[in-house]
Amino acid sequence: MHVLTRRSLAAAATLVTVLLSTGCVQTYPEEPTPEVNLVSVDGCGAPSTTVALPPERAVVLTPSVLELMLWLDLDNRIAAIGQEPRPGSLPKHFTGPVAELRSLSGKYTAGSGYKAVPKEELLSVDPDLVIGGFASNFDAPGAMSRDDLEIRRIPSYLALSTACKKAVTRPLTGFDLVWRDLENLGTLFRVHDRAERVIAEMRRKIAPVQAKVKGLKRPTVFPFEYDEGTATPYAPGNRQAVNAVIETAGGRNVFADRNEAYTKVGWEEVVARDPQVILVIIYDRGDPAANEAHFAEAERFLTTSPALRGVRAVTDRRFARLVYETASVGGVRNADAVVELAEQLHPAR
Repeated sequence: MHVLTRRSLAAAATLVTVLLSTGCVQTYPEEPTPEVNLVSVDGCGAPSTTVALPPERAVVLTPSVLELMLWLDLDNRIAAIGQEPRPGSLPKHFTGPVAELRSLSGKYTAGSGYKAVPKEELLSVDPDLVIGGFASNFDAPGAMSRDDLEIRRIPSYLALSTACKKAVTRPLTGFDLVWRDLENLGTLFRVHDRAERVIAEMRRKIAPVQAKVKGLKRPTVFPFEYDEGTATPYAPGNRQAVNAVIETAGGRNVFADRNEAYTKVGWEEVVARDPQVILVIIYDRGDPAANEAHFAEAERFLTTSPALRGVRAVTDRRFARLVYETASVGGVRNADAVVELAEQLHPAR
């Protein structure tokens, strides 16, 4: 079990001063011991995360969990981040706080894989909590494992909502894992009320959509992550966040029968499933004009590809659009993605 310690807790409670000049020993009253309130939460896998005091020098290893922290207004509790987020990957109002944070392993580049934080770099900032979104944040070559951190009595937390296979034991059709992460972070940092407010706002956005699509015919949707390549596309299955977005927005993932996060499929299988809508997903460039151009590029590929001739979504030009950061990553903005997609799948008549 991880336990967070502070130097102040290790200090002696009684001060004894020996007055050599008189040979007397003077004892001062015992100082009050700081109140210690252990709290423990369960993230992805063992061990549980236990802290005695609210963390003040957290290291956040990857952008997905950094965004959760920022939604909880906890940037002042972050000593450093692992990879600097790719431009455009976070909401613009977080640009200022993120710019002030020290990065320990350089910039994040989509598709380049995770670049581990060297152990020496991590320890140099004296962290009192280390937060990851992917198992690789702790297991990649050169990274500091959760076991290593535990030996040093530094607690760690691995998020449930980013890529926790152990937590996804059935199809993702809602956002419970995001809410559990928010609740857990709220507990660890003693900002439970903030977490509840963020969750309530997500529910407020989603509720009207659920009411609107109830009873409506659900179009079949192929979520196409364009930036992951076009030769052999990735098909998000029912263990991926976008499955929950599609379901909540009133659609049906055409690969919802796949009990996995992703699987590579041939275009012939997409053709065989004949989706009614193709949801084009791109990495957010941080600029509306750049995003528009990239969406248009993806749609040109779909409409000109001989392999997709005859697919209903292509023939009818029924394309929906979302950015990866809101659609395919578990997080607070999944609620916004639901609202946007519902408007595209079920436009007002």
